Amino acid sequence: MRIDISGMGAEEIRRVKNRARKRGSAIIEFAVTSIAFLAFLFGIIDTCEAVYTYEFVTYAARSGARWAMVRGSTCETLNTTAFCSPTDSSTATGGATTNDVQTYVRSLNLPGIQASGLAVTTTWPATGTGCSGAANSPGCPVKVLVYYPYVSSIPFLRVTTLGLTAFSQMVISQ
Repeated sequence: MRIDISGMGAEEIRRVKNRARKRGSAIIEFAVTSIAFLAFLFGIIDTCEAVYTYEFVTYAARSGARWAMVRGSTCETLNTTAFCSPTDSSTATGGATTNDVQTYVRSLNLPGIQASGLAVTTTWPATGTGCSGAANSPGCPVKVLVYYPYVSSIPFLRVTTLGLTAFSQMVISQ
């Protein structure tokens, strides 16, 4: 659109030319600020998702330790064999094993977490108050460590994998 500047003073002509020069700057400013805003928004969403995933990893560690806590070496003498060895009742082993705890934690079907990505490490140190010295016996602790590799979902940033680790320890009750 052409502007008719005949009959305008020099000051008016200068204002019209300045307005015409600034006409496209709003689009550029919007593009720059929206990129910064969207990066900030996606960062907040991704951080919330990482915290959400970490909460489920801690829940998995706590549940695994609790599950192993009630399935100690004397479990078979106190309860039925099916309760103490849930993976296969025909091969009861005198309580929970590392594979049993890992199978249980992966079977929790936690939302947003791929079960195959969970790495579960279980140990039965034979130390502690009330521990008879035999691993997996009542009074001894059971330690469950759960690791999950969280991959960021921000579409335009390359972020490395964040390793989420949770640890839980409980005393074996039976």
